[in-house]
Amino acid sequence: MQTLFTPRRGTIVGDARLAGQAEGFKEGFKEGFREGRAAGKAEQLLRLMERRGFSPTEETRQRVTTCTDAPLLDLWFDRAIDATTLDEIFAAPSATDRVPAPSQGLTDPRPPAN
Repeated sequence: MQTLFTPRRGTIVGDARLAGQAEGFKEGFKEGFREGRAAGKAEQLLRLMERRGFSPTEETRQRVTTCTDAPLLDLWFDRAIDATTLDEIFAAPSATDRVPAPSQGLTDPRPPAN
């Protein structure tokens, strides 16, 4: 006869296993939440660009939808409100922007140009 061992609450092994599962779930939830917020910001940015009369290329759409840096998406959105060209929206962050400079964590998801 084969017996299956399943750790349960109230045992040292069971409590440790359940705590690890809960922690993994919590971290996964946080990551999913961040990804969802970034996706929403990207969607709103693309909508704003279209409403302003810009015609984003497929490359631009890909750049926006793959960006997971919320402050960078916020910067692009703020710029899109007043920009007259797509280049103005996606220019490198400057000291006058309201978000951290690249050295402080603001990154562009595109690989550097060769």
